[in-house]
This record gives sequence, structure tokens and C-alpha cells, in this order.
Amino acid sequence: MRIAVDSRALLAERTGIGTYTQAIARGLAALDRNEIGLFSPRTLADYPREPRISVHADQHPFGLAWVQGTLPRRLEAWGAQVLLAALTIGPGRGTTPIVSVVHDLTPISHPEWHATRTLVGFVPMWERTVERAARFVCVSETTARDLVRRYPETASRVRVARNGVDTAYFAPADDPPARQEARRRWAGGRPFVLYLGTLEPRKNVETLVAACERLWSRSKEFPDLVLAGGSGWKTEGLLARIARSPFRDRIHLGGYAPRDAARDLYRAAEVFAYPSLEEGFGLPLLEAMACGTPSVSSDAEALVEVGGDAALRAPACDDEALARALERAFDDEALRTRLRAEGPARASQFRWEEAARNTAAAAAEAAEGAA
Repeated sequence: MRIAVDSRALLAERTGIGTYTQAIARGLAALDRNEIGLFSPRTLADYPREPRISVHADQHPFGLAWVQGTLPRRLEAWGAQVLLAALTIGPGRGTTPIVSVVHDLTPISHPEWHATRTLVGFVPMWERTVERAARFVCVSETTARDLVRRYPETASRVRVARNGVDTAYFAPADDPPARQEARRRWAGGRPFVLYLGTLEPRKNVETLVAACERLWSRSKEFPDLVLAGGSGWKTEGLLARIARSPFRDRIHLGGYAPRDAARDLYRAAEVFAYPSLEEGFGLPLLEAMACGTPSVSSDAEALVEVGGDAALRAPACDDEALARALERAFDDEALRTRLRAEGPARASQFRWEEAARNTAAAAAEAAEGAA
């Protein structure tokens, strides 16, 4: 098939959907008889040349206007048999069938967590995508259930293709010099608990800060906290909380961590913490487990689906319960040994190759239905 991919997520720093877009494009291209076109409103800087993947970039300043106006014509000219709408929203017109990738529905369920620009771009066009999409690919069973519950008319069109994890994340032999270098770079040489992800309300980082403050007040030996991720939106409260914390010098704002730096961070952390209020999948949790890092998440449904018994959990808004889970993950050596072994084993069940096969199957259904 000729599968076009909306690749706007590759224009900026590679967060979750950018990671998804690149991985699924490569996975689809690796399957027999697929040709993948990455379509973007602007140039994808430094994108590598890869077999059976072509890049089609315009010079359009506004991504949403490009999706609705320019993209349909570009797809038809290229001969696309299907469009994979990796950012969920598809064009409101055109003849190319759409497979909408649904990462989560929090712009609908919790608009207060999102930036205005996200709501302006998502909400008005989502209803049209619900009508037009030939198939929906959900990145978890949790997201699929949420989609069908909110929009029962989509049930026959919903497929699941769970996210995967890059094999490069699976834990190598322990490397003390590399761990020490990561500690030096990100935490002033101290051991640390890691959060990795965009700083924004849904990630519930303030509860993590409160949990660590509880632990530091009890013991000077508990590790520092590294918050690695770009500053997203509505972060004023979090940054103010950190600025007035009596433990401000133990909270390290690391900024965005590209792929190689993220892998080093996971491997060097004593514990990985991901206390999100809600997720559609939870890719950082999966990556941390693949690295063999003892991990603690909230009890959000998708994180339970990803972590299984290979991660500890605490209620999302209970900082005392989160503190206890973090303390166990750091202090209990038998537990740490179990989590280090079970994390990679659990993560190995989530493969981009399988995600690509399931996505290709959904794309084939969409194309056949339009034939």
C-alpha cells in the first residue's frame, strides 16, 4: 500500500507522539509492499533517508490550515491509498480514506488540562473526524474502551495497535561510569528519582514533588528529584511550588531530554516515577521498565495496562501513598531486584513491529472499503 502519514509531530522536539510517528512509519515501511510518505507543512529538519520512506514537505506556516486545505490535494497527487492521521485529526474533505490514531481523549474529557491552542485545533475538528474516519487505531485497550464508550457509533471501526518500545532501551550490563556521568550532568552528582515527560497539568508532577518533600523531611538519604522534560503549558503553579520548596536545591529541572539522553537518564535513575492523572498509554513508563529501572506510576487505567505487576502503583492524588511506594522502590532491595527483572520482561510484550502489523491491517481495511 501507499500509506501517507501526517508527520507534524516530527517538526518539534520528539515527545510521545513524535516518537510514535517515527516508529510506526519505520514499522510500516519494514512490512512487504508498503511505501510510506511522510507529509508535513514544513521541512523535517535532518530527517534521515530511509528505505521506502519519502518526505513530502510544504512551506505552510499553519499546520491546521495545511491539514484542511493543502494536505488533501497532496495526498491525491501522490496516489495515497490511505492517510494515517497520527495526530488524530484528519482532513474534513478529500477522497483519501482516513485512519485516525487516537492517543487519548483528554481534550474532550478534561479540557482544563490542555493549552488553548490544543483545544482550538482539536475539538472543532474531532467531530468531523469521528464522521469521516474509515478506521480508528487506538494505542491501548484503555483508549479503545474510552472511545467506544463516548462515541458508540465508532465501535465497528475501532482497532487496537498498542505502542511499542525501541529495542535500544532494553537494559545493558550495569555501567557505573555512565551512571555517575548522568548523575553529574542531571543531579549535581547525587542519586535521583526521575520523572520524564512534558511538564503540564495532566502529568500531576506537583503530587510527585509533595511526595518527595515528605521523604526528604524524613531522611536526607532519599535521592534527589530530576524533572526531565520540556516546559509545556499551565506550569505556573508547579514552578511556584518548586521555587518555594524548602528542598528547592534537591529538585532539578533538566529540560527536554532527547532520545539518547533519555535512555541514559532511565538507566541512571534509582527509581522512575510517573504519577499521571490519566494517560492514553504511558510510553515513558514502558521505556523505563525496558531499561530495568524500578518504576512507580499512578493507578490510571492505561498505566495499569502497561505496567502490569512489573511496576508499583499509588492513587494519583495521594502524595503520602506515592511517597510510600517511592520509598519501597528505593529501599527494598528484594523488591528492586524483582522489578529490575520483571520490567524488561513486561516491556518486551510491547513491540513496534506488532503495532505496525496491526496498523497496516487497519489501513488495508480502510483502503478496501474505499475501493
